[in-house]
Order: sequence, then C-alpha cells, then structure tokens
Amino acid sequence: MSRDTDPVVNNARREAVIIGLAWLASTVYSCGYCYLFGYIRTGRPLGPDDVHPVLGMPSWFFWGVIFPWGVCSVFTFWFAGWFMADDDLGTDHTPELEQDIREGGLHE
Repeated sequence: MSRDTDPVVNNARREAVIIGLAWLASTVYSCGYCYLFGYIRTGRPLGPDDVHPVLGMPSWFFWGVIFPWGVCSVFTFWFAGWFMADDDLGTDHTPELEQDIREGGLHE
C-alpha cells in the first residue's frame, strides 16, 4: 500500500482550509464591525445623528452584513469557477451498480 496521499484528498484538504479561513475572516469582520458600530456601549451612546443610511439601511448593517455577503458571493463564484481542482475520480460504475440492483443485489 502506497503512503502517498491521493491528489483528490490533498486538493479537498487545501480547499477546505481556504474555505474555513474565508469563513473565519468574514465572521470576525462582520461580528466585529457590527459590534463596534451598531451597538450602544459604555462610552459610545448612539442616537439619531449616528444613523447614516446606505441604500435605505443603517450604515453599520450595510457595511457589517450586506457588504461582507457580497464579498463572500464574489469569492464563492471565483473559488468554485477558477480555483477548485476538477479531479478525475476514476471510472463511473453506475451502469454496473444499477444492473446489480435490478438483479437483486449481490450474487453468491
């Protein structure tokens, strides 16, 4: 048995790490931005003068939620369309499996 890892597994691990890091970065940014600019905290009272609408939404919501969603959408299209590896998964055994199912499963 070979100790080399299958290239499909290597690609899947690399892609999972990148997706996980992108998720972590967007979550930290979104939660941090919304906390800093959207909540009343000690030393930072918010009032009507602090609301600066962007496309009819409070600016903290637009920049803390809508903007990151847009960036994540663009990242997803780029990542899935141009970065992910299209690995060869081997021979398709669907016809053989369908024939086995029609015949009642395994034969002795």
